[in-house]
Amino acid sequence: MTKEKSVKVDSPVFLYDQVKMGIMEMIQKEELVSGQKLPSEKKLIETFNTSRITIRRALKELENEGIIEIIHGKGTFVKSFKQKIHILNLQGFTDGLSTSESSFTKEVLVNQIEIADEKLMELFEREEPFEVVRLVRLIRDGNRAFSIDYAYLPCDVYPGISKKIKDNVSTFKIIHNDYGIMFGKARKEMEVINPSQEISKFLEIPRVEPVIQIKKLIKDKKEKPVHYSVYYLLTNKVNFYIDVDINDEMPF
Repeated sequence: MTKEKSVKVDSPVFLYDQVKMGIMEMIQKEELVSGQKLPSEKKLIETFNTSRITIRRALKELENEGIIEIIHGKGTFVKSFKQKIHILNLQGFTDGLSTSESSFTKEVLVNQIEIADEKLMELFEREEPFEVVRLVRLIRDGNRAFSIDYAYLPCDVYPGISKKIKDNVSTFKIIHNDYGIMFGKARKEMEVINPSQEISKFLEIPRVEPVIQIKKLIKDKKEKPVHYSVYYLLTNKVNFYIDVDINDEMPF
């Protein structure tokens, strides 16, 4: 940014409104993008050649209008577009996200084969221990963490799948295209919780900031469990919705 954006004291437009328009112009021109941190207060004072009071008034107005968000202890950011997520969606998590106003990336943090514990044996309806691929993937919206996803895939259902999984590759597309698995039923459990130390580290938030935990168990057409995942979302990043066909004969 340069001092070409300096406010004009002889303008009939209030100084803080000039700063507001200057920052909004930067967003429109993508000099500042969704989720990006704004320059420091000191830098903004230098850029617009104005006072701290004017800068703070402009930022407060932009916050009230939902253009920016002030996160205590972190700074001021261009407010991110809230993702609409259909509760009944059976697609892979990132496959169901809108990419029109956001740029999502998926990084594989863990991809390893483990022996299923008692909880997984119960979920997958198995009586004997079996091998699963354990995946941990971090989803980012631009440069900011958006979600962390833990997924479990039985090795006998998906032999060799561990080698097929890469960054930014849809696991569900691999399941459908390479293994011919068609999903039949799914159960989702949603709960707002305080994150563990590991989750708070991945999502770059304090442990007192709540997150949305979603557990999802998917069965195939023969009602055999074939996929289990637990993922965590930032509460200020998503908006859940549901569409239901209502029978006229249903009582209210």
